[in-house]
Amino acid sequence: MTKALLIFPLLAAILWASPSAAEVCQNFAARADLAAALRLAAEARPVHVTFDVRAAGVSLPGWLAAQHPDDMTIVLQHEFDRLVVKDDRFEVGLWFKRRYARLVVPFAAVKGLWDNGKLKCGSA
Repeated sequence: MTKALLIFPLLAAILWASPSAAEVCQNFAARADLAAALRLAAEARPVHVTFDVRAAGVSLPGWLAAQHPDDMTIVLQHEFDRLVVKDDRFEVGLWFKRRYARLVVPFAAVKGLWDNGKLKCGSA
């Protein structure tokens, strides 16, 4: 019994410190990191963003939403257009098999963000 009581706090500490338990993307600090990482994408640095397509405020063409009915991951590195980062969302133009799409993604819809391969918020 005593061993079990010692193991649970140890496991909790390991999980808390591990990258897979990274900060959720919805709190203020994570949103500030998210906005900073998105701004750095303009400097040819890979930023991967996974978001909920059905979340409130997400805007993308119907043909793209039909291909990605739940979640979608985009990579911002070389070919994207007019990246605009605001306090509560970002907007970007991307090409999908030579079709242009303008996306609007509120930070509240973001499930994960990787900056230069490192998880910044969300889960692995």
